[in-house]
Amino acid sequence: MENFVIPGDMHIADAFSRNDLDALLTPETGPCVSVYMPTHKSGKKTWQNVTRFKNALAEIQELFPEIDTEPVMGLVEDTTFWQHQNEGFAMFISPDFLRIYRLPRTFPEVVVAAEQFHLTPVLPLVVYNTLFYILALSQNECRLFKCSMQTCREIRPENLPESLADALRFDLQEKQLQFHTASPDPQKPGKKSVAFHGHGVNTDEDKTRILRYFQAIDNDLTDFLGAGHIPLILAGVEYLHPLYKTANSYPHLLDEGIKGNMEEEKIQDLHAAGTKIVAPVTRQELDRAVKQYHDLKGTGRTANDLEQIVKESTAGRISYLIFSEDEHAWGEFTPEQGTVILHAEKQKQDQDLLNTAVCHAMGNGASVFPVPGTQMPDQFPAAAVFRY
Repeated sequence: MENFVIPGDMHIADAFSRNDLDALLTPETGPCVSVYMPTHKSGKKTWQNVTRFKNALAEIQELFPEIDTEPVMGLVEDTTFWQHQNEGFAMFISPDFLRIYRLPRTFPEVVVAAEQFHLTPVLPLVVYNTLFYILALSQNECRLFKCSMQTCREIRPENLPESLADALRFDLQEKQLQFHTASPDPQKPGKKSVAFHGHGVNTDEDKTRILRYFQAIDNDLTDFLGAGHIPLILAGVEYLHPLYKTANSYPHLLDEGIKGNMEEEKIQDLHAAGTKIVAPVTRQELDRAVKQYHDLKGTGRTANDLEQIVKESTAGRISYLIFSEDEHAWGEFTPEQGTVILHAEKQKQDQDLLNTAVCHAMGNGASVFPVPGTQMPDQFPAAAVFRY
């Protein structure tokens, strides 16, 4: 699926980027209503997508009548649209703003209205959306994919060899079967027997050819990738991996690769394997934030009290904010008075105070990190590191 805009200026996208996040962080005329729900990609259960959307619209119309839902009412009857979903659906709507996303992440069903959009569910798609390349190799194919944690598409650098034959086309202008002198034939004195060797028999020769093929790839690929720091993942049958690493000069080739026959691999499976490999790379800054939190405990430069964190988020004091992606903290925040009220259950006009803290902290330049609740430092819903 690709990003597109349908008539009526309705923005519908299939990926969520930093630019999307920045647009949603910009203050809008309130209320800002956020709708999240899980969706079925295909099959008989796609009717549940429509039902959930109808329920969300009904809730908006009941609780927030100032929001005009007319621009999206046509989607209720658009069965084709609901049959082509991803794992999760998100809609952000205010009196003068509307964006819809079909995203590769499952969301709990919720409708939230506040002074800012409810963004914590989509933050993992941005915070951990590391770019990476996959180089899929075989002797017959050389393919390069540019990926993020959400997307994967094939690209074709101009000079990259398409195959071993393409890279060594002048060297391979030889007969498939070659004559080689062998020991004398005892039955024919003065004559020598002939041995026939087809491609693939002479292992050392094959390795030399493949290595030259990989050197040609590396030369063009390194020029194309330039001096960036984007990780590169190698994909191919197992015996090709050490050969390519011998030829490689790109400094960000990851040690772990994808093993298998790339001529039979589907792009979605290749992408899934790549995201698993690169996942630890995406969490390096999080690890630094957690370490700093533990190192600074007891110095007055950390906090895990949500009320304090919400207040400090508006003051620009937060450097790192780690929060549980599994929890909500429903309540009210009045910046003018600096009052924070937490509720045991969500009430009509409640905002998620975790989201409030996150949005204000990001607006003041903090780095934020969603993590599963079980991985939270000290098992609190939020943990902050202060600049001073």
